[in-house]
Amino acid sequence: RNLKKTISFLGKSVSNDATFVRSCILTLFPWKRLFDESTVFELTSNSVTPRFARSLARVTIDMLPADQDWEHLHVLFEYFEEGLMSSDDFVSLIEGEVLPAWSNALHCALKQKDHDLNDIRGFYIAWKGQFFDQPTKSHSKNPSPQSTLRSDSMACRYFFGGLKMIQAALESNEALLDSLRPPHPTDCNYRISLMHRSKERKPQNAEKSSAVNVRVQRNLRGNGKMAVAASFQEVVEAFANQHDIPFHPKSGSKSMKDGKPVFMFGEHPIYIDKNVLFALRGSAWRPISLEHLAQAC
Repeated sequence: RNLKKTISFLGKSVSNDATFVRSCILTLFPWKRLFDESTVFELTSNSVTPRFARSLARVTIDMLPADQDWEHLHVLFEYFEEGLMSSDDFVSLIEGEVLPAWSNALHCALKQKDHDLNDIRGFYIAWKGQFFDQPTKSHSKNPSPQSTLRSDSMACRYFFGGLKMIQAALESNEALLDSLRPPHPTDCNYRISLMHRSKERKPQNAEKSSAVNVRVQRNLRGNGKMAVAASFQEVVEAFANQHDIPFHPKSGSKSMKDGKPVFMFGEHPIYIDKNVLFALRGSAWRPISLEHLAQAC
C-alpha cells in the first residue's frame, strides 16, 4: 500500500515522463526481493504502464536516426530489463504504441516521390538495431528487451512488412505499396495488444463465460498487408469485466449522445468517439482514461 502511495505521489509530482519512470525504477527495484514478481508486475501495470503508453504515443518518429529522440524507448528497455515489468506489458507497449507509428512513418516516406533510399535504409537499420540487436554488455540476468522482441511474432511481422514496403518502392510497384499500408497509430494502443495476448493464452476449449470477448485480429496477409481489426468498445468492456465493473448499454431517452450509443460503466454514463472515452461528469461530457474511470467506480 505504501509503495502504491509512493508511485501515486511520483505520478503527481514528476511532470517529465522519462524521469517518472526512472524514479519508479529507483523506488521499486529494492523491493523486488521482498515481493512476488506478480505483485511488482501488477503495480507496474496499474500505475506505470498507462502513463508510459501515453508518453510513447506522443513520440515523434524522425526519418534521420541521428535526430531521433531515443530516450523514451531506452527508458522502457531499462525498466523491463530490471525485471519490473511483465513481458506482456513490455511487448504490448512496443506493439501498440511504437510500431504502428514507425511503420506509418516508413510508409509515408516511401510514398514521397523524392524519397532517398539511402535514408530509408539507414532508418530501417537503425530501428531494427534498437529492437533486435543484442547489446554487447548487460548487467542484468533478466531477458533482454532485444531477445524478447526477437522472439515475438508481431514485432517481427512489422519489420518484415517494412521490408516488403521497401521492396515495393524499389520495384516502383505503387499498387503493392498501397496494399501494404499499415494500421494508423490512432487505431492501435497497448490495451488492444494486451487483450489480444491474454486471449491467445486462453485454452481454446475454455467456456465462453470465462473468456474476455475481444475480437482483435492481427495478421500479415499473403501480400504482407498488416491489419488490425478491433473496436475500442470491446477493449472497454473487457477492462470492465476484468475489474468486475458492470458494463451495459443505457436504456431510455438518453441512450444516445451525438448519434453514438451511451453505455453504463458501473454508475457512470459513457460513450466512445474515435477511440476516445467520454464520461458524464456533472452536466458535461469530458474525456477520461479507463484508469480514472475505474477509480471513480
